[in-house]
Amino acid sequence: MTKNYTFSTLYTQIKAQKHDFWRSSLYGVLATLLLLPIPMLIPLLIDEVLLGHPGKMTEMISGVLGSSQVWVYITVILAMVLVLRLLAFYFNNTKTFYATKITEKISYLLRHRILHHLERVELSEYETLKSGGIASKTVQDVESVSGFAGQVVTTLLSASLMLVGIAAVMLWMNWVLALLVFVLNPFFLAFSKVLGRKTGELLRRQHEAYELYHELLAETLDLFVQVRASNQEHSFFGILQNLAKAIETASLEYGHKAAVAHSSSTLLTNVVVDIFRAMGIAAVAYSDLTIGMMIAFLFYLSTLLQPIQQLMGLVIAYQGTKPALERINTLLALSMEPHYPHKTNPFEDIKSTSIELKHISFNYSKGSQVLHDISLQARKGQKIALIGASGSGKTTIAQILVGFYPVHTGEILYGGVPIEQIGLPIVRENVALMLQQSLFFNDTIRMNLTLSKEKSDAAIYEALRAAQLEAFVRNLQEGLESRIGKNGIRLSGGQRQRLAIARLILSDPKIVIFDEATSALDNATEFHLYETLAPFLEGRTTVIIAHRTTTIKQADYIYLIEEGRIKAEGTYEELQKQGLIQEDFDVQ
Repeated sequence: MTKNYTFSTLYTQIKAQKHDFWRSSLYGVLATLLLLPIPMLIPLLIDEVLLGHPGKMTEMISGVLGSSQVWVYITVILAMVLVLRLLAFYFNNTKTFYATKITEKISYLLRHRILHHLERVELSEYETLKSGGIASKTVQDVESVSGFAGQVVTTLLSASLMLVGIAAVMLWMNWVLALLVFVLNPFFLAFSKVLGRKTGELLRRQHEAYELYHELLAETLDLFVQVRASNQEHSFFGILQNLAKAIETASLEYGHKAAVAHSSSTLLTNVVVDIFRAMGIAAVAYSDLTIGMMIAFLFYLSTLLQPIQQLMGLVIAYQGTKPALERINTLLALSMEPHYPHKTNPFEDIKSTSIELKHISFNYSKGSQVLHDISLQARKGQKIALIGASGSGKTTIAQILVGFYPVHTGEILYGGVPIEQIGLPIVRENVALMLQQSLFFNDTIRMNLTLSKEKSDAAIYEALRAAQLEAFVRNLQEGLESRIGKNGIRLSGGQRQRLAIARLILSDPKIVIFDEATSALDNATEFHLYETLAPFLEGRTTVIIAHRTTTIKQADYIYLIEEGRIKAEGTYEELQKQGLIQEDFDVQ
């Protein structure tokens, strides 16, 4: 199982991008250092020019420029302030660029981790997953986590340094007032933590509302034909309207509380500033603090609000990121299919190989046993058929053969080699399973046949010819580039199955498993199709799951499955003599 994604993981990933991190930090430090003296310059000018207190700043300007006129002092100080602000602006923007690089890298790494995990998740887990919920987690929750990472990179060091720098200046100016200011800082952060915890819970509810909406919307659109055929558009879209309303309610509650939290922190800081303004006037009246220094102190106090609010925002964001991590970790906690090492390849340099199941027993998670001590064999190049009533376990056997589900007891062997020594990717590369319900992308015929692998037009049309679909595709205006709609909705049932067969042929497997693959075709079409497929299937080990006698007759050997057990086995003639095969077979 993939490890949980934690704040420690996030820190490690930020630290791994050390070049961008240190560039962002360096530019942030430079911008902070450039901004620190600005609040002091104009107030010092007030003391030294307007109030006539002798000072080093005006003395230095007079010494360099040889002038003691007021407009010269004002112009020089204003120019210094503008230069410092412009340089700080440049460094801040550069810092933001590198911080954004880190943020987007975090987003990519987190999505890569989720997708890499989903790629190996057990099929039994996928059966209950909803695509809308996954989309919500990989978009909104990932953005929440990466956004917090961006805040950490852009805010933590710069705000902390600004805080320390301002503290040092304020302590130098008037240590009593400065100590009073900084005694209050822990209370600010504690207040932010309380607000963050409350808004974090509301943000979690908002994301859950989005997830429910995305899940139902995706399913409704995927199954829209069925919804319309059942005359249930009003019902399903009514539910979606209710979920949209739930999003509005959750978003309103979160948005309002988040705004209240922000305005509360702003109100608190403004009240404190007002108090210290009054205290600054008192300090001028009852101590040696000059008016200019008092103004400078108040400027620094106002400047102090920005790093304090940034750190408060970071605390609130931390609380809001917790539920996002929890939701992401529900995906990372999904069980993965077993990983078998690739030790040998029984399919290499041969046209086909044998299949053998030895004493296979299986049950789905939290369900009763489906297969009981199944043992069967298909020799190299042999065609075998699995017959039996619907629900007897035939499809389960087919899915076990390609490793969709791990067996609880018994062995699966290809060419006499256990599947655990071959590796599932090698098995699936060489064993083609064609399901009764073929699935297609909302894309072109070419893409659905090749699945984005490089194949020549000649090879594609050869596969279409074998599947009796060549003439249909050639007559389409856009040919192979024709789009077939969501899950092939623009094709008939028979055309979809032929397209799936063409895809199977194009993949050139060593072993073929047909799971009711021709059930949508009429008997005559099915007979001609298998007749056309005969050259392709010649010499390939083939497993056929079917009910029709026209299909079953092609098998060299037949296994009758009943309630997860092999009830009988033999040739078509042998089972027919026992009365175990009927026309259009379906065991009652």
